[in-house]
Amino acid sequence: MPSRFGFRSVRSKLFAGVLLTSLSALLVAGVALLIVDLRGNHANQADDLGTQAEIIGRASAAALQFDDSKLAADNLGLLKAKPKIEAGAIYNARGGLFASYVKPDAAGELPALPATDGLQVSGETMEVYRRVIENGEILGTVYLRAHYDFYERLWRYLGIVLGVSVLALAVSVLMSFWLQATVTRPILDVTGVARRVVEDRDFTLRAKKTTGDEIGFLVDAFNDMLAEISRQTAALEASNRELANQIAERSETERALRESERRNRTLVNASSSVVWTTDRNLAFAAAQPAWQAYTGQGDEDSRGTGWRRAFDAADRSVLAGDWKVAQENKATFECELKLWHASSSAYRIVSLRAAPILDAQNEIVEWIGTVTDIHDRRQAEAEIARLNADLELRVARRTEELEATNRELESFSYSVSHDLRAPLRAIDGYSRMVEEDYGGRFDEEGRRMLKVVREEAVRMGRLIDDLLSFSKMSRKAMETTENVNMTALAKDVAQTLMRDREESGVRLDIWPLPSVRGDVALLRQVWINLLSNALKYSSTKPRPEILVTGETTDGVAVFRVQDNGVGFDMKYANKLFGVFQRLHKAEDFEGTGVGLAIVHRVIARHGGTIRADARPGEGATFHFTLPMGTADA
Repeated sequence: MPSRFGFRSVRSKLFAGVLLTSLSALLVAGVALLIVDLRGNHANQADDLGTQAEIIGRASAAALQFDDSKLAADNLGLLKAKPKIEAGAIYNARGGLFASYVKPDAAGELPALPATDGLQVSGETMEVYRRVIENGEILGTVYLRAHYDFYERLWRYLGIVLGVSVLALAVSVLMSFWLQATVTRPILDVTGVARRVVEDRDFTLRAKKTTGDEIGFLVDAFNDMLAEISRQTAALEASNRELANQIAERSETERALRESERRNRTLVNASSSVVWTTDRNLAFAAAQPAWQAYTGQGDEDSRGTGWRRAFDAADRSVLAGDWKVAQENKATFECELKLWHASSSAYRIVSLRAAPILDAQNEIVEWIGTVTDIHDRRQAEAEIARLNADLELRVARRTEELEATNRELESFSYSVSHDLRAPLRAIDGYSRMVEEDYGGRFDEEGRRMLKVVREEAVRMGRLIDDLLSFSKMSRKAMETTENVNMTALAKDVAQTLMRDREESGVRLDIWPLPSVRGDVALLRQVWINLLSNALKYSSTKPRPEILVTGETTDGVAVFRVQDNGVGFDMKYANKLFGVFQRLHKAEDFEGTGVGLAIVHRVIARHGGTIRADARPGEGATFHFTLPMGTADA
């Protein structure tokens, strides 16, 4: 048996499986333990070296401050208690060597200059640099070099894993021999009987049962299977003889069935409400009940080509021309005609479709066709077309009315602005005259109230200006540019706004932004309002910071304006973009509450969205989207 199946035998597979399983488990466990130990040793040695550098740095801070190199050298001398540490040094803030320690048997030179903070491993050496910082001032650098015993531990562990693997493999070999004796030998006996049955076709052979366990059950099942196969083989031979007699009869039946299936498939392709058939010359050769019921023609009237007389006289030539082309190409044809409808006593629009049936020589044998009444559909389509035309006319009229209303509203807005400004100028002028001519006659409270009157008049003027700006933004026709350079536009606005704030310590960063499709003037107003708000509400911070970023996501351009200003409570966010809605007191921050409403209106007109995230005292971030320009598409 082994000579027949070789390594494919159950015995060989079982032996190899035990060995490979044991070896794999040992290798995985050994490698895992080796990795864990080496990583733990590396981490422990790095932490220990870093801690030593930190302790020496803290102990030597005073020595560096007072230029006491002896004290620093004494601190480094304590490293003698650490056998793995080969050398150490302390450098002053200028990078000069301040104190050093070198183990007597250590090799290698001390670095001429200190490197940046961190840990370095090279071969069997581990080095660490640690800055000495006191009260935010860098006093110097501590350098330590230690012996890194990575390879000693690696070879030691590999030796242990190898020894354990050899011992385990020896045990696995012994277990494999035992399993072969108790498990594989009965299976090999069954295999021998099965091979003889296959080669000799002798189903009377039986395997010998030697055990009472699962293998013994397998032998019984195998013997029962041989007995059942013997019975089934005899029955199959008898069935084959009977089947041979039926094959000739079925051949003729299958040919007729294929012909019928071809005709039925053609009929399905010509799905219909009225089905008809003709000969190769498009003549009715038999009665057509469905056709007669629709058109009211009798059997004699529709025979031959008489059925064509049911079509409107103007459409008969169309039918003849389409059928001639289809006959030449041996293809399906379809056309719309007017057919007499007996029930309504009128011609109705129908869709006629006909498909040829071809024989084995690819010649037309007959035609199968359908007639579908589409009269109501065509009338509905005509009505929809009429309604659409009427709707377009009404939309055009409505557009004209809206444009006229907008012109009247613009004229009214400027008229109201002029009428409101006149009394405001009078209030401001007379109050100024009163303050200049009679200011000395008022007490402190009177002068304060007079000042309030003047300030409120100015504020009312700003409200009128902002309201006009908001109205103008809503009515202004958009002049769309396919690629608006948002980076240049934002930087230009920022440069203008920062002219008066150069000494305020404001940090305003604008990252590269995607281009968009929109109106340049309107988008400039968006940047003016958002950046002005960011500057205004972050002005109370010692170091105001504003960051503008952008990206493209799912085919749209996304922008963010972030500041570290006063922020706001998100429960009032629904009021943020309303006209004259303010979330902060007027005495804290000037403004009328129209700027963000203008931003919202402009972005909405571009098909974008805007929202804000904020926390009180931690700043705010405005997110808005715009259609992406063709340059970034």
